[in-house]
Amino acid sequence: MRIKDANLTEELEDIHLSEYGYYYFFKDFIVAEINPGVSYTWEEARDIIEAAYSHYGPDPSVCYITNRVNKYSVNPADWLKFFKNNHALNGYAIVSYTERSWINATLEKIFLSTKVEHFSDLNDAIAWAKKRNADVKTSKTMVK
Repeated sequence: MRIKDANLTEELEDIHLSEYGYYYFFKDFIVAEINPGVSYTWEEARDIIEAAYSHYGPDPSVCYITNRVNKYSVNPADWLKFFKNNHALNGYAIVSYTERSWINATLEKIFLSTKVEHFSDLNDAIAWAKKRNADVKTSKTMVK
C-alpha cells in the first residue's frame, strides 16, 4: 500500500519530493517511498536529513518508516555514517512486501543502533511509530 492509499490526509503536514523519492512528514514520523532503481546511499540520505531539520527543527524526535513499494538498493553500512554524524531516530520501521526485501531489512538491522521493526503492512508501521514516539517522550519526561 502506498501512503496516498493510507487515508492520512488530515495528519499529513508536508511532502518533500526529491529525485530519489517522496518523503511524507507527519507529526511524529516520516514515511519514505524511494523511487524504483535508486541506489540509496549516504549522499542521497543527506537530502532527507536536511529536509527533516528544516521541517522539525535541529533535534527532530521522529520515527522513520521506509515503505518499500518500489525496488531499490540500500547500502546498510551508510547507517554508520548517519550515527557518526550524531543523527538520531526514535525508531526505524521497514515495510516490506517481498521476501527479498525482508532479507535486506534483516541485513540493515545489523548496522542500526536504533529501534528497528519490520512490517508487512504500512498501517501497522504507522501505529508502531506513534506508540514508539509516545514511549520515547514519556521516558524523556521521566528522566527530567
